[in-house]
Amino acid sequence: MSGPGPDRYSELGFLPLSLAFSFFFMWAISGTGQPSTMVRLMAFKGSGTLKRSIFTVAIYYSLIYFPLVIIFCCARIFLPGMELESDRIMPAVAVFLSGFAGAPWMAGILVAAPFAAVMSTVDSFLLVISSALVRDVYQRNINPQAPERTIKRMSYVFTFVVGFAAVLGAVNPPLFLQDIIVYTGSGLASCFLAPVVLGLYWPRVNTWGATAGMLGGFLFHLSLYGAGYFAYGRFSSYRLLGLDPIIWGLAVSFFLVIAVSKATPAPPRHIVRRYFYK
Repeated sequence: MSGPGPDRYSELGFLPLSLAFSFFFMWAISGTGQPSTMVRLMAFKGSGTLKRSIFTVAIYYSLIYFPLVIIFCCARIFLPGMELESDRIMPAVAVFLSGFAGAPWMAGILVAAPFAAVMSTVDSFLLVISSALVRDVYQRNINPQAPERTIKRMSYVFTFVVGFAAVLGAVNPPLFLQDIIVYTGSGLASCFLAPVVLGLYWPRVNTWGATAGMLGGFLFHLSLYGAGYFAYGRFSSYRLLGLDPIIWGLAVSFFLVIAVSKATPAPPRHIVRRYFYK
């Protein structure tokens, strides 16, 4: 049994309840499974700083996202019929309201802010991807003795290649840009969240279990998007039982980490003692 095709609900301008349930995991939980977020969490000097940061970020996001929800709900009234062009709603509302207020120049300022945030996020991901490929894959596993000049040149090359690939993807974009954000965010979480969470709180996790969880969660998530492409003829996920692939990717990843770790030898006791015992 599969969920409905993506066009059924987009024609109504609403999403099904099963996707609301899926996106609760997507936005509220899976963000911690992304490597860029993990690196930031590793920078905390203690649990006290982490607790204060959680409190501060909760207030910050409440001040940011609650007004956005209200604004875009009102946009359905101001600009009816734009449900099918949701990527254009923000600049369209800015142009409409600034023109109505007699200050059309304000639209440029309002639109510049989110585009600046987008550019900042894009360059951060470019650096994260190139650094992961060069430092974590090449230098750590292929050539640990690589000179710094070679590492520098390879960083330039991989940054250019990844950026060029992104440009090629933008030539034929999906129906909604949000689909790309959901795909990347849920894919990273399906790959990394389970091994990290269980590795922090379950001493029995080993290398084989973490590797199986990463590969299994990512491949299952990717297969649902591949099935969606063949089923609908465009970039879209196949919603098994109406749920977004992140639910199934996380379920497969957690299951494989636990099952494979149980079926393979436990990690060395001195390593477990170092991280789980005082």
